[in-house]
Amino acid sequence: MSYQPFLYYTLRPAPPLDRFVEQLWYWEGAPLAHAKDRLLPNGQCGLIVNLVEDETRSYSGPDDDVMQRYPGAVLCGPYSRYFVIDTREQRANVGVGFRPGGTWPFFDPAGDELQNQHVALRELWGSAGDTLRERILAAPTPRAKLLLLEAELLQRVIRPLQRRAEVEFAVARLNEAPHDYTIAMLSEHVGLSARRFTRLFSLQVGLTPKLYARVQRFQRVLECMQDSAARDWTEVAQDCGYFDQSHLIRDCRSLSGFTPTELAARRIGDSDHIALT
Repeated sequence: MSYQPFLYYTLRPAPPLDRFVEQLWYWEGAPLAHAKDRLLPNGQCGLIVNLVEDETRSYSGPDDDVMQRYPGAVLCGPYSRYFVIDTREQRANVGVGFRPGGTWPFFDPAGDELQNQHVALRELWGSAGDTLRERILAAPTPRAKLLLLEAELLQRVIRPLQRRAEVEFAVARLNEAPHDYTIAMLSEHVGLSARRFTRLFSLQVGLTPKLYARVQRFQRVLECMQDSAARDWTEVAQDCGYFDQSHLIRDCRSLSGFTPTELAARRIGDSDHIALT
């Protein structure tokens, strides 16, 4: 996979925002040779502002050809499957990478209402969301743009900047070993019924614990792909908690649209982006 020159600048927010936001980022790069990317699920949400066009396009359907158009500032909810983006827009963007459950203090819809959704920021923040793109464009440097975005998040807080310990515990365990924990084990540890625990987790993270674990197991496969030359898929399946190689292939096709071999060949570096022709 060939690479194009780019500028990638990140900023970790100050406390208490850092408990909800993994990073703020600025991307600027030359247009890519391919027209579309598949973006793989990772269990997290993102706020994205397109600085080149006041539009965001995504694609769905069996042939990735059904276009949805959104304004230039959108919230991307937690996805349980891939979606497709237009690489022609990916020339200059700023964004927020939320931690799992990190959108809870800033947006009125619960996490499960955002699942597999792109939502225009103006629908969530009203006039402030409508003008955010113009205000970011007016900031003189990448750092200034991200500091403005950080300040905007603090202005938009509608719920306490506190993490639910039950959700934080479960996310940490599922990130660490997604195939080792059942809902019964997690709910018992946090002292809630399985139904109450699942509902609380879904409200804040946007995916059920079972679905979140599935996505994190798939992310483990992506990590293993970095060393795929020295390993076979049977070994990867075993190490990542799949029943067998066939189970891995089915899950990979469901979440990415490709077999593991195809996915490894098309993946852009170690990112969640998959190049389409």
